[in-house]
Amino acid sequence: MGGFLAEKKVLTRERVKEIVTNKEYSFMEQTVTLLGVEGENLLLKISFLLKYHDRMIAIEEKDRIVIPFSDFKVEDWGDGVRKVADIE
Repeated sequence: MGGFLAEKKVLTRERVKEIVTNKEYSFMEQTVTLLGVEGENLLLKISFLLKYHDRMIAIEEKDRIVIPFSDFKVEDWGDGVRKVADIE
């Protein structure tokens, strides 16, 4: 019997993975934070905030992510209306 004293469901990592995979959330905020630049690499942190029923679930990278700057496409958008050129 549910109600005021009903037992709360405990989320597991596997259940959260299912929620994300099956898009069972009603809200998702995705954030990428630039932590800095080290030599030719960008240091990033990725996090997600999900709303699942009446719960908020935070998923955050344990360690920083290191990605070579050369892996990114860089473009010049001039005044922001249309792309002017690719930057090599």
